[in-house]
Amino acid sequence: MVDHIVHVYGFNLMNAETLVKDVSAEQMVEQPNGVVNHPAWSLGHLVVVANALGKALGLTSNLPDGWDKTFATGGEPSDQVSDFPSKEEILGALREHHERNTEAIKNIDPATLATPHPNENMRSVFPTVGDMVVFLMTGHEMTHLGQIAAWRRVMGLGPASGS
Repeated sequence: MVDHIVHVYGFNLMNAETLVKDVSAEQMVEQPNGVVNHPAWSLGHLVVVANALGKALGLTSNLPDGWDKTFATGGEPSDQVSDFPSKEEILGALREHHERNTEAIKNIDPATLATPHPNENMRSVFPTVGDMVVFLMTGHEMTHLGQIAAWRRVMGLGPASGS
């Protein structure tokens, strides 16, 4: 099963890169027609979550300073380019976290994944650490990548091309 999760996690990273490869720095923060979660915020948020995932897998945090505030859930992202790291920095951090998390999940003790979720309030949704890990490596990322795909359409960019 881990191999399947790792495959999807790698696919998500490839998809993230494809979705923004033709997007300029200015476009990365545009919020057309009320679409608030622009690519800079969405991808940065995935880095923050990947860092939290890494901690759940036993890794030390290596989140760049201030990213937890810039990409915090629940806030309204700015539309100013200067308020965000560059697309290259965000994608580089996402790649780094994906690499770390992929190696960690490949080598994790299955007993760790079977332990109860550490947050008792979340156990009704994710009873175990493994349930949370699978969601964060697959569904959560896909949700935000889908937002970027929809954002592209609203921007008039059309679908991303993998070529």
